[in-house]
Amino acid sequence: MKTFIALVLLVALSGCATARRERMVWRVKDVVLAESPVVNFGGAGDTVMASIPTRLLQELMLAHLRISRSAGITAELLLTDGDDPNAFAGMLSDRPVIGINLGMVKLIGENINEYAALLGHEAAHWAKGHIDATRLRRSTLEVIGTVVSAGLGAGGVLGAGTLAGLGLSMIDASYSRDQEREADAAGIDYVVANNYDPTGAVTLFEKMIQQAKGPRVPFLASHPSDQERLENIKALIDAKKSLAGAPAP
Repeated sequence: MKTFIALVLLVALSGCATARRERMVWRVKDVVLAESPVVNFGGAGDTVMASIPTRLLQELMLAHLRISRSAGITAELLLTDGDDPNAFAGMLSDRPVIGINLGMVKLIGENINEYAALLGHEAAHWAKGHIDATRLRRSTLEVIGTVVSAGLGAGGVLGAGTLAGLGLSMIDASYSRDQEREADAAGIDYVVANNYDPTGAVTLFEKMIQQAKGPRVPFLASHPSDQERLENIKALIDAKKSLAGAPAP
């Protein structure tokens, strides 16, 4: 069973040049064609950080492609390290990306409808211009994109040659309530348009709220959330179902 080694990026928090940590990044398109039923995501040495079914990765990539098409965006899908559930939108060099960390994968499990809801929400932030607006008013997280181990290519990093030297700017995105509402509505539109179950947005949201009662959930810190917003999401879904059931004029 092949273990995929991540590209390692050094992350520097804006406003604190000395606060740096390594972030490990995998491109989903590089792993979906794995021949084994399970893909191991490797860290330093022989460490396996996660084992994810190949079938799930393929379904995740398909959902991402469908939703990106509906949103009218071209974004690369990444998996990153991290135990606290999180997702983000940012730039890889001059290309938009959407990232999901391993903590979020663990939280969601294999529910493709919840992944579709998450992807729809992040894609909507791109499609509606929220990322660009945020970049204007907030400093970005600067990421120095360089391979830190000379042996990565020999160690099995797919695409290491094309990724070497590229920087990743992840937006320190604290969205407004209006932007969140707009992203929720558009995200549900993308989910429904691609025949995923929009109630995945509700179950994912409930999982994150429950998780937030214990360990911190970074996704909720950058995506303001409360019971009122959950009720708004339910109302959006109910409205969609009512329209779908209405007779044609």
